[in-house]
Amino acid sequence: MERLLKRRDFLKVQKGRRVHTGLFSVQILPSEGGQASRCGFTVSKRVDKSAVVRNRIRRRLKEAVRLDPLAGNSMGLDFVLVAKADSLRSPFQNIRSELARAFAKAQRLSIEIQENRSTTNKQDDAPSRANQ
Repeated sequence: MERLLKRRDFLKVQKGRRVHTGLFSVQILPSEGGQASRCGFTVSKRVDKSAVVRNRIRRRLKEAVRLDPLAGNSMGLDFVLVAKADSLRSPFQNIRSELARAFAKAQRLSIEIQENRSTTNKQDDAPSRANQ
């Protein structure tokens, strides 16, 4: 899975849907042009003032995403994981299970988004009775 690195990409994904867990929030947006999935990580200073601690949380989240089989199967989605303070103290196995649940929910949301887009496109393509 590729990484989101640019600020503008993070801001785009921020406008998408969200899935909340006890350890982090996942922001989801279908990627443009059916690209491969990308993932970004955010740990704010509200979580901890120390950069060392924030980087440790970020490394734990990156590793959990790397090990998750659903992360690679979510083609066409951009994710941003926003860490919460409990993600540092939580056992790594809990992070992995929360991530698996969040990615499964994200998959369902992406299917809903795609279905909504396809029904909207079909409605736009149908001629209106007023024009006939």
